[in-house]
Amino acid sequence: MSGDPTALPGSHGLSGLTALAPSMALADLNTAAEVIWQNSIASCPGLSVDVLPRVDSTNTALMQQARQGLTMPTLLTAVTQTAGRGRQGRQWSAQAGDSLTFSLGLPLRLDQIPGGGSALSLAVGLALASSIDAAFAQLDYPAPQTQLKWPNDLWWHQRKLGGILIEATSAPGLPPDQRWVVIGVGLNVRPVAEQPQSASLQEHWPASAAQLTPGQAWSWIAPDLIRAVLRFEQTGFAPLVAAYQARDALFGQNVDLWTRPGTADLSAQTPSQSGHAQGVNEHGALVVHTGGQIQTWTTGDVSVRLQTP
Repeated sequence: MSGDPTALPGSHGLSGLTALAPSMALADLNTAAEVIWQNSIASCPGLSVDVLPRVDSTNTALMQQARQGLTMPTLLTAVTQTAGRGRQGRQWSAQAGDSLTFSLGLPLRLDQIPGGGSALSLAVGLALASSIDAAFAQLDYPAPQTQLKWPNDLWWHQRKLGGILIEATSAPGLPPDQRWVVIGVGLNVRPVAEQPQSASLQEHWPASAAQLTPGQAWSWIAPDLIRAVLRFEQTGFAPLVAAYQARDALFGQNVDLWTRPGTADLSAQTPSQSGHAQGVNEHGALVVHTGGQIQTWTTGDVSVRLQTP
């Protein structure tokens, strides 16, 4: 660790800033890219770590890259993302300094792993949550444990801290047993006025410390994420069930379920079913006791929310 007691691993000397100008934000991410590459190349040979000033969507950019036959492992971020995509078509736009948005693209034997992309989303969430908690704990900064809301959200105190979007496609030049998989991550670094209901890393960052930047956060979560994805390809999700349950924000709670909800506002719809969440299984499916029976749900089949009193 550096000699600055207020800096996370990967701090880049941007202390005293109250806002990141685009040029400073670009420098912050470029410095982080060097740190990430150095800490990841041994576990992921051939990795490319790229930073753009502006992009519509990092996920879209990597999906287009694969269609051109470029399937080397790639980590991509941008200072500003104008048309980021979330689950079920939701939008996520990132302004300089407010959010960290990045995507990891690489070939994986996804179809041979029980649970496939649904299970991968949970493994990714677990890796991100563990990295966030470890970073705060290393400097003894009190922060709530990062929880996981099935299937793809990071939570602090039932408020969304970040989200995950998994996409996969066939690509020219890949063996038949591999698919090009893109893992998109969005993480709130600073509070955003337009999203007062969301959590952000900055809210538990001490006022006396150097400002937390997207590059800092990227540098300490990306290497762990890459290693976790590569392990997942070898072992699947089954070894992670217990660790996921320890962070499961829905476990033991009463929940409402909407099947095939589309993009409409769920608050305006009557739930399809209600039940008692029983965690997840080794395939990454949500297990719910509802109507006197146990049902399992996979990503894309259902949206789930905690019941309101």
